[in-house]
Amino acid sequence: MDGGDVSCLWTDDGFYTSEGKTKRGYYGPLHYSERGEDSPPRLDKDLCEYLLPDNSEEYAYIFTQNQEWVCYNMNQFDDSKLPEIVEIPSGALAC
Repeated sequence: MDGGDVSCLWTDDGFYTSEGKTKRGYYGPLHYSERGEDSPPRLDKDLCEYLLPDNSEEYAYIFTQNQEWVCYNMNQFDDSKLPEIVEIPSGALAC
């Protein structure tokens, strides 16, 4: 979270440059700040504001007061109901 907005959670790729896509040489999250973007955290007043339909993310993650992660599938979201909660895969390189 300290790195700001994330482009990808697990990759060794970097961002495209004039020479092509770069390789970082290690796996881990790829933050937009690595290409010089200023991407401070977004603060929302409640869950509904966080999950607004204009959110263009594929998945939305919430860390609960019970110290658990919850994942919402934003691909099936419409104005009539909240997005579906989906299981977060576990294990190394879960896909």
